[in-house]
Amino acid sequence: MKNILILISLFSVSFGALSAHHEKDESSKVMQGNNFAYLSSYTIAAGANPSSLQKSLIKNIESQEEAGYNMCGLLRHQFGGDRAFYTYCYFDNWDQFAEINDSAEPAARESRQLHGDHSDNLVAMVERNLIKQTDYILMANYTFGPYLTDNQKRANAATIFTAYNTAFNGCNMMEHIWGPEQAWYFVCGYDSYADFAKKVKVLSEIHETELADMKLDVLEHSDNLMTRIK
Repeated sequence: MKNILILISLFSVSFGALSAHHEKDESSKVMQGNNFAYLSSYTIAAGANPSSLQKSLIKNIESQEEAGYNMCGLLRHQFGGDRAFYTYCYFDNWDQFAEINDSAEPAARESRQLHGDHSDNLVAMVERNLIKQTDYILMANYTFGPYLTDNQKRANAATIFTAYNTAFNGCNMMEHIWGPEQAWYFVCGYDSYADFAKKVKVLSEIHETELADMKLDVLEHSDNLMTRIK
């Protein structure tokens, strides 16, 4: 998936999100703020050295935290779409976002671009049920038919998210605000592929018994299984 996390997720999308996912002792901090996330994806260019890009992105998220973002993380593709890295950073509100970016130096031109394609998304945290940091992350993204209203899209996203949230014992959901796609992102964690197998079984059962006959107007959907780097 070119456009993403998090975490994310999750992106706690840590994804978050992206995802992001956080230890229990971080959960109070998460719930007091981190209402928005800045998610980026960087594809690994053909013939490039992934470890060089990884080192560069670690430095990048460290500099973003120094600039004022609350916490950042790095995820790496394992199974799914594009071979890519995903970064996420949290912020509490748009005033914080403005302070960070108005104080930032103009982006300098890289002497050598290490990544292939790159995209950014600014998202709002809608549901935050994942507070345990895991080594593995599932990020799913959904877009819906353009003939639906925004609230109809939200309702359909919430229906699908409930299945993920139940099967994975707590996931995060993020909603597009700014970026290349109007999408909803789900970020879930798992401890191992044995754990993943158990949770997928539950998700599959929910799909067959509850979702398979529902008209949810999904336009595009992708899943990415990722490992946590930082």
